Amino acid sequence: MAVIKKEDSGREGFPGLFVVLEGMDGSGKTTLWNGLKTSKRLGTDNVRFLREPTDLPTGRRIRACLSGEMSPPDTEEGWLRLFLDDRQSNVETNILPALRNGEIVIQDRYIYSTAAYQARDPETARKILHRQSMFPTPDLILFLDIQPKDALERIAARSEGHEFFETQDRLNRIAQNYSAIMQNRGNATALDARWTVERLLAAAEEAIRSLARRNLEADKTLNS
Repeated sequence: MAVIKKEDSGREGFPGLFVVLEGMDGSGKTTLWNGLKTSKRLGTDNVRFLREPTDLPTGRRIRACLSGEMSPPDTEEGWLRLFLDDRQSNVETNILPALRNGEIVIQDRYIYSTAAYQARDPETARKILHRQSMFPTPDLILFLDIQPKDALERIAARSEGHEFFETQDRLNRIAQNYSAIMQNRGNATALDARWTVERLLAAAEEAIRSLARRNLEADKTLNS
C-alpha cells in the first residue's frame, strides 16, 4: 500500500472540510448520512458525500467477499488489508481531490469503523487505528452513540424476519472498541442515537455549519 505524504495526511493546507459519521450498525448513521444528502441547511451546496466500502474496485471486492461472490480472506489481517486498500483508493481518488477543491466531504464510516469492527479488544483497536495514521484526519467526527442492546433490537426489527448475523457479544465488543478509540478525541462530537431522526439531523447540520464558520474565520485571520 502506497504511503500518503505527511503533508497530505491532515487537512492543513486544504480549503475543504472533512466530516465523518461513525457508529455501530443500528445507530442510525446511514439514515443521518442520507438526511444530510438532501439537506438544504448546510450553508453550501459544495458538498461531496462518500461512504466506505466504496464503489471503487477495491470496495466492490469487499462487498463481493461479504456476499459470498468471492472467496473471503481466511485471516483477520487479510480482511484488514482489504479495508485499508479500499481506504487508500478512496483517499487518493475522492477525499483529497475534494478537499483540495474546497468541498465539504461527508463520509459514512472511516478509519474508526475499521478499528472498532476488526479488533478483538480495545488495545487491538488502538493499534489498528495507529496503523492508519497516514490517512487524512477528519475535521469533525459525528459519533452516533447507542447501547448495544438497543442497536441489536433495531437491527432485528429492520431485518423483518430475514436472517441477520449480529450478536449481542459482537456488538458489545464493537461498543467497547469505539469507546476506547473515541475517548478524549477533540474532533469528535457524540450524538445520542435515541434522538429522533429530525433532532439528529438538526444537530449534525449545526455542527457542520459551526465548523465551516470557524474555518472561514480562521482563514480570514491568516489572510489579514
